[in-house]
Amino acid sequence: MTSCNETGCGGTIAADGYCDTCGTKPNSAVPAPVAAGPAPAPTSTPTGHTTGSVCNRDGCQGTISPDSYCDTCGLKAAGGPSTTPARPAGSTSKPTSGHATMAPASGLAAPAPIEMSSRLPGAGTATARSRLTTSSSRTGSTRSAIGAGLINVAPTPIGDPAMAVMSDSKIQKVLGAVPEPERFCSSCGRPVGRADENREGRLKGFCGTCRTQFDFVTNEPALVPGELVGGQYEILGPMAHGGMGWIYLAQDKRVSDRWVVLKGLLNSEDPDAALAAVAERRFLAQIEHANIVNIYNFVTHKNAGYIVMEMVGGQSLNSKLKDRRKANGGVADPLPPAEAIAYVLGILGAFGYLHDLGLVYNDLKPANIMALGDQVKLIDVGAVMRIDDPNAAIFGTQGFQAPEVAEMGPSIASDLFTVGRTLAVMMIRFTFHTGEYQYKLPDPSAEPLFAKYESLYRFLLRACADHPDDRFQSAAEMAEQLTGVLRQVVSLQTGKDHPRPSQHFGGDNLTTLLVQSADAYDVDVPDWRVLPNPKVDPADAAASFLLDLPELDPVKSLELLEAGAASAMGPTRELRLRIARETSETGTNPDAILRELEALDPWDWRPTWQRGVFYLRQGTGELAASSFNRVWTELPGEMAPQLAVAMSAEVAGDYNRAAQVYTRVMTTDSTFVSAAFGLARCRAKLNQPADAVAALNSVPTTSAAHYDAQVAAARALISGGSAATPSLGDLSQASAVIERLQLDAAERAELSADVYQQVLEGIESGQIQPDANKGVLGSKLTLREIKKGLEQTYRTRARFATNATERAMYVDRANKARPRTLF
Repeated sequence: MTSCNETGCGGTIAADGYCDTCGTKPNSAVPAPVAAGPAPAPTSTPTGHTTGSVCNRDGCQGTISPDSYCDTCGLKAAGGPSTTPARPAGSTSKPTSGHATMAPASGLAAPAPIEMSSRLPGAGTATARSRLTTSSSRTGSTRSAIGAGLINVAPTPIGDPAMAVMSDSKIQKVLGAVPEPERFCSSCGRPVGRADENREGRLKGFCGTCRTQFDFVTNEPALVPGELVGGQYEILGPMAHGGMGWIYLAQDKRVSDRWVVLKGLLNSEDPDAALAAVAERRFLAQIEHANIVNIYNFVTHKNAGYIVMEMVGGQSLNSKLKDRRKANGGVADPLPPAEAIAYVLGILGAFGYLHDLGLVYNDLKPANIMALGDQVKLIDVGAVMRIDDPNAAIFGTQGFQAPEVAEMGPSIASDLFTVGRTLAVMMIRFTFHTGEYQYKLPDPSAEPLFAKYESLYRFLLRACADHPDDRFQSAAEMAEQLTGVLRQVVSLQTGKDHPRPSQHFGGDNLTTLLVQSADAYDVDVPDWRVLPNPKVDPADAAASFLLDLPELDPVKSLELLEAGAASAMGPTRELRLRIARETSETGTNPDAILRELEALDPWDWRPTWQRGVFYLRQGTGELAASSFNRVWTELPGEMAPQLAVAMSAEVAGDYNRAAQVYTRVMTTDSTFVSAAFGLARCRAKLNQPADAVAALNSVPTTSAAHYDAQVAAARALISGGSAATPSLGDLSQASAVIERLQLDAAERAELSADVYQQVLEGIESGQIQPDANKGVLGSKLTLREIKKGLEQTYRTRARFATNATERAMYVDRANKARPRTLF
């Protein structure tokens, strides 16, 4: 068994190559295969020499290894071609089969883990891909603190850099053989030195692809304290041992003795190779970002190349996780989700910056994120490469690297995949480096955190989708949605809402609906008109025309839209989306238009949204939920898709699911007052009148719908829910609401009559005891006073009657309610 070489860990490497104490894979930054074609067959060489046969080179008595090369002379068997496969340049993604959705087949339930694939044949090429985003353009700047103003993360002490030097005892623990799962060629990235059924693994030998020599015995550090490298950097000692060898702490004797880190670029005794490695990596000097470690220099020393970097203090997120495990008795204790999200948001600006330069980071994981003070930095740029370099060795870490990288090479989408995986690893306990979850995630039934924070789960589903085209396509887009997810997480944790204007949707339309409907709470099912509408893309040629379009009935609107499409501006995308929306409002299925739009851009969520609106209008809740669930997974940081999913569940009769999602919406953003009305309807359907009233009372006093919510609350109190007769307490609360609100005379009389009638029935049935010291609506709680109040309200209602028959009815009720007198 091999000891774990993670700093501060005394664990042992298990058979699967992972530490039984800290749970990490030592020396885990490993290169991924990059060849365009398949690896050489393990059972034979290109010349027909079988594995284990004697080498046919003159004077060599070695045997042919599974990698087709001799384990002694390092050469390929005589007569065989010697080629070095290279990853093809060009497209960074590869289409697979069919259309895949980001949501489950069942529209009402939370999403389950699913297979992702390209949504359109040919997708993934630069010409076929055209996702619409309204995100602002990226810049090289970033926040100086983490948390997006939503959470305060305790600053991480920076500490004394000199304390980072490893002690002799720690160095001794690192010495020895590199575990077999970690053995990769330092040049081309192919697995080397591995065992098979015919032979044991090898610590020394030659790569079967590019013939680079390998040596997986961890030797003593090549640089010793006091040694001067490049005539400038005085070595203080080793800090760690990584996939490319020892990492050293030094002081720059030419620049005020500043602390620097030296990291090997290539494990080679070939001076020409060392010089080539230095030249190849000099492009890293152009990187200058507040959240990326600074690159100072590139030097060669004793036939080896080194990169000279800024010394970053603080603590890596991997170390934080190990500290939490240790404090938790050796059991993994992930970071709180809000804190983990804050750290990831802190480095997404750096990813956007690299991508703008045409670079990919490749190897994000908790060990490569350093927290220092109130910020975070990427501390290892050894795996950074040009995105269009077909020959570069690609480094990544199993469990974090995207599944297509080995065949297709890296891309922005694969880089962002590592961000999603890193976030997941920091938040939940699961075996992420192998087996079922190497590329996938536990579903909410297996992971309580995902059940609690559904938008967080959906964010990770999209970030870690199987196919690169189904993931986030830019760091800015990813950061925008993750910030929205953080709002939801923090709101659910604290109970304090965090509203934010949407970049994708207009406002909540409930106020308009309440003008059209006297009482939204009395409606048995939600009205689709409360849903916000997607914003118009200002870059579209028809944007000004659409924004100036007056509010007309759908038929007249369609006439104007068709005229616009026939004009010089033509049938633009935004114009056709609006035509689909107005067609839906006429009751006609806009499916044909929507299919055309989806064929042009399968990743535009707006046609899916309009389809959901049509299904909701038709009362087919499950079909509507299926569409809106896809949009929710596409935009996990947005509230509108969640409101739509809740409404769809309510229409389908799943009141528990609807109430769950309505609660999440109103907890995060109380300006979505339609969620409060929806929750109240669901609570009433579930015979939970007190909860229904609480939902309506949550509508802020600053909202235009506050008045209507209070009227609806009074009606809920008067109805009593499932009780045969409402309690006196409920009726007293309703009375207080009626007296507090500035109601018009007719509405006040209507509500007052209902209160008096319920109190009267309660007294007459004996469920309410008369008490002259109590009262409702200014009337004492006696039979005479309640009848007198009821009589007066019926006479008031008669004055506002719209016809003679109605007036006579209320006068008759008033006469019957009038208390008897002696005179």
